Amino acid sequence: MSNFVSCAELYEISNGLIELYLANKKQSLPYIDIENFITDFLKLKIEYVPFAEEDKSKMGFLADGETPLLIYLEGEAVPFVFPKGTIILDKFLLAEKENGRRRFTLAHEASHYILNRVQNNEYVARFHNEFDKERAYTKEELAEMFDTAEWQADKMAASLLMPKSFIENTISKFYKSKAIKIYGGNTFSANDKVVIRKMANYLKVSYTAFVIRLRNLELLEYHDISEYISKELKLGGSQ
Repeated sequence: MSNFVSCAELYEISNGLIELYLANKKQSLPYIDIENFITDFLKLKIEYVPFAEEDKSKMGFLADGETPLLIYLEGEAVPFVFPKGTIILDKFLLAEKENGRRRFTLAHEASHYILNRVQNNEYVARFHNEFDKERAYTKEELAEMFDTAEWQADKMAASLLMPKSFIENTISKFYKSKAIKIYGGNTFSANDKVVIRKMANYLKVSYTAFVIRLRNLELLEYHDISEYISKELKLGGSQ
């Protein structure tokens, strides 16, 4: 049975890994170079190939040296076994517009590799599936997508890509206070949404991933939704 790893442990381990990685680098980038972290620090290989899996939400794969991945070779779908420890991404993620998804997928698969070592598990092949709200999933598919190993890899991936110090430096650069104002549980002002998107782009992550990380790091300042309605929307008579 896998040893359970708490969120606190995930964050501590990922932060320690990034600190060790950066200690040997002349870090001048405002974001984590996740490709270099994987190839130079973890010593893993990255491959980009066109996936031919029936499940189109599959976009990343950590190879175990035994489990075949369906890929297109010369226009035909063929099963191919990659060497153990290879991280394989669907080739479409190389497009510039997919930069955020590519980086998160790389970090997710790298996290599976790290967690295998943390938990002293036998090496298993892992897919990264992106959840599609428009698709009807089977119970088995949902169970696989949201099992413990997957949410652990997601949390570690976010921590690797967005260390707390990088987040705080980014907020300091772009925002007027140390915490970002949020109304209710999910609403930002129109101006703050623009700034949040700039900060996410600065760190080369998606808007959604950045907001989730802000929430986990308790860097959101909560206000009642009525304040948003009266002050931002100027509705309800208080203008």
